[in-house]
Amino acid sequence: MMLMEEMTWTQIEAGLEETRTVILPVGATEEHGPHLPTFTDTIQALEVAKEVSRRRPVFVAPPVHYGVCRSTRGFPGTISISPGALRALTFDLLLAFSDSGFERVLILTGHAGGQHLAALKEAAEGAVAAKDLRVSLVSDFDLIDASQVETPGDGHAGEIETSRMLVIREDLVGGLPDKHFPPRPKYLIMKDVRHLMGNGVMGDPSKATKEKGERFMEMSVLGVLDALEELENYPSP
Repeated sequence: MMLMEEMTWTQIEAGLEETRTVILPVGATEEHGPHLPTFTDTIQALEVAKEVSRRRPVFVAPPVHYGVCRSTRGFPGTISISPGALRALTFDLLLAFSDSGFERVLILTGHAGGQHLAALKEAAEGAVAAKDLRVSLVSDFDLIDASQVETPGDGHAGEIETSRMLVIREDLVGGLPDKHFPPRPKYLIMKDVRHLMGNGVMGDPSKATKEKGERFMEMSVLGVLDALEELENYPSP
């Protein structure tokens, strides 16, 4: 496993002889119900990236811990940045990876908010236009087969994330709350939705198990491996 934060520059230089691909885990710092820690999105992406690096030669960069968190604003512990800030940071990181000798970057985001994903995509498009660099953007949540999830429409801090955290850091899972699907307006743009969010859960954490978490983690790992195959071998125009 090539974990950049634990490597010296000479070790990274040697590793570049084997691979010039790096995974950039991106997460968020936000509430995840009354039972999960605020770095849930980040650690899920990071742990998937680490397991992928155990199976295939690829670097894992230090994660980005902050993202765009719109629906969870107002909760203590949600530290959101603007789409422009995330776009600028990611763009700069991609250029810096290129300057450091990397040729391919897979952005693996454990947070899947719409504006968050849009900012990452815009940054990737800008970097590809500016540098001779290949970039893939993968949302970790999208790699889970919905047919294998017991809860229809499960989402934030629900069955999937709670199950995965039982595998990653069971010591930080504080019980399994009942399901909660907060009502949200279909069209209305609201300044604040905190009053609609209840305990911050959008799914059913009570259905979570460690066995499910292991399956969900493997789905994510296999999905990232597939994305890396495309990133490294898709024919150039």
